[in-house]
Amino acid sequence: MKCLFVINPVSGTQAFHKSLNTFIGDLILQTDVNQVDTYFTKGNNDAFERCRAVKKGDYDFVVSVGGDGTVNECLGGIIKSGSETPVALIPAGTVNDFANYLKLPMKSQPFVDMINDFHTEKIDVGEVQGKVFANVVAGGMFSDIAFQVESKDKNMWGPLAYYVAGLTQLPQQLAMQLHLTIEADDAKFEEDASLFLVANSQSVGGFNGITPIASVEDGKLDLMVIKKCSVAELLTALKDLAIGKLLDNNIVDYVQASHIKIDCDKDIRYDVDGEEGSTFPLEINCLHHSINLLTPKEK
Repeated sequence: MKCLFVINPVSGTQAFHKSLNTFIGDLILQTDVNQVDTYFTKGNNDAFERCRAVKKGDYDFVVSVGGDGTVNECLGGIIKSGSETPVALIPAGTVNDFANYLKLPMKSQPFVDMINDFHTEKIDVGEVQGKVFANVVAGGMFSDIAFQVESKDKNMWGPLAYYVAGLTQLPQQLAMQLHLTIEADDAKFEEDASLFLVANSQSVGGFNGITPIASVEDGKLDLMVIKKCSVAELLTALKDLAIGKLLDNNIVDYVQASHIKIDCDKDIRYDVDGEEGSTFPLEINCLHHSINLLTPKEK
């Protein structure tokens, strides 16, 4: 077999990048892989362009090595290529929600076992403003924290860097108020909100179950809106999240749809899997079963 590793050299710790030698060495020694091509990204869209150039039969699979931005570029490029080449992910980001939700291996031996089994699943991804995202689009309260934390702090402290940044800005974040106009398939409504998010999986921001009925295979994206609320109401919602009853809380709107349009009365920055977006209205689509993803045969 032949494979291509698309690697973001600035994502992840030095220790992680040293372990890549182990991944590739074990792959050659313990599987039918006898050709490993590597491509190191240098800037935005490099991963997308390299994957878009993949033709059917060039490789048996492509491996994305990096954070959420690298994953999204690789998935988008493979979709545009039309090659239907299976994709494997080696997560090297800060939170890795998508990989954690799918229980993808983060160590060499389980990764090798996955390649030997070569079990693929057809999964959905999202598309916003014409660009692919694997996991989430979010705007409003706390959604711009990712842009304010430096890469060195992410690599050193992991998710803790986000939590600390969020706590230092708690008063400003709680004051966030947005007026949203939303179309979700046939439903239309307006809401005064503190936060909106559109998720593909159940794991967002390191919290599992925040969109509790989301699935990467159902052809739908899950829209959650946290209405304008007080500190006490927000704390109650967090308690409900912890006990699995968030959808019963009266400050939560929750809709599943394959096409979602969101307009906002403020020119805010929003988060696309850790990357910054700033153009409204948002046009968001679910690309149903658009990726052949390598996953563990038994999770």
